[in-house]
Amino acid sequence: MAITRRKFVVEVALGVAALPLLGKSALAQAKGKVGYMKIVDTAPIYVAMEKGFFKQRGLDLELVPMAGGATILPGVASGDLQVGWSNVISLYQAHVGGFDFKIVCGGAINIKGSNDTHALQVLKDSPIRQARDLEGMTVAVNTLNNIVHLMALAWLDKSGATSSKVKFVEIPFPQMEAALVSGRVEAISAQEPFVTSSVGKGVTRVLAHTWSAVAPKFLIASWFASEKWIQKNKEMARSFVQSLNQGVDAIHADIQGTRNIIAKWTGLSADLAKQVALPLYEKGVSEKDLQVTIDLTHKYKLIDRSFRASEIISDLAPRG
Repeated sequence: MAITRRKFVVEVALGVAALPLLGKSALAQAKGKVGYMKIVDTAPIYVAMEKGFFKQRGLDLELVPMAGGATILPGVASGDLQVGWSNVISLYQAHVGGFDFKIVCGGAINIKGSNDTHALQVLKDSPIRQARDLEGMTVAVNTLNNIVHLMALAWLDKSGATSSKVKFVEIPFPQMEAALVSGRVEAISAQEPFVTSSVGKGVTRVLAHTWSAVAPKFLIASWFASEKWIQKNKEMARSFVQSLNQGVDAIHADIQGTRNIIAKWTGLSADLAKQVALPLYEKGVSEKDLQVTIDLTHKYKLIDRSFRASEIISDLAPRG
């Protein structure tokens, strides 16, 4: 469902009072809350925390693990969170709905072949072999009308099937495998680490890497803040971006060490953390990597108008 101002007002009214805004004079001891998800995509913030990059720049951050954009976006809107993590589709919907969220730095990039973090899966012995075989079937996505659902629709239509002939149901990623085994659904659109885990157990096989089949490279999700907060707290926002990007550099310098840190912060076993596909972590934000999904989001009527990617990128964000 598209994000509306009415929905945000209701959720924000139930939230915690905003933290005081921190200006230049408070930078040395600047405190803030960051809403994040305990997933591999947010590895740069784990690394930056572990290596003390935020503290080196005078930031005392509290990381708040949350379920996803449905709770993180209202927290940023209310001021209870200063920075949050969200998939780009939710940010597009919020932008069209009138909210001033801006992407402040690079995030998780899906790249065909080298960084495929998502897959459409079926049971290992399923007769389903191509997109058309899914017509009349039921497919699980974690959230309707969001990035997983959108890319599945686009892949079906691009691959010779008719997406309107496929039924989609909401099932959280951790519960998808059980739903597939029980016969509740015929296919699941799953994210790492669930893809690698299920295939490794011999339960499923990958039917397609739907995301990269639709777009060879695009931004999946990233860090964002309210433009109003950014303008009042530019030094703090800039320090956040610089520290996080140090984390990105550290990841590229030591990918194995990063996998160990991911296991610590996400609760994955060390063995699974070594195997899962990781997104590409980038410091800069590419308008091209956003525009492809903005246009798709409009095409599939998840937003009622398209717009230029530059509209949701903060001036503080390095350009990719």
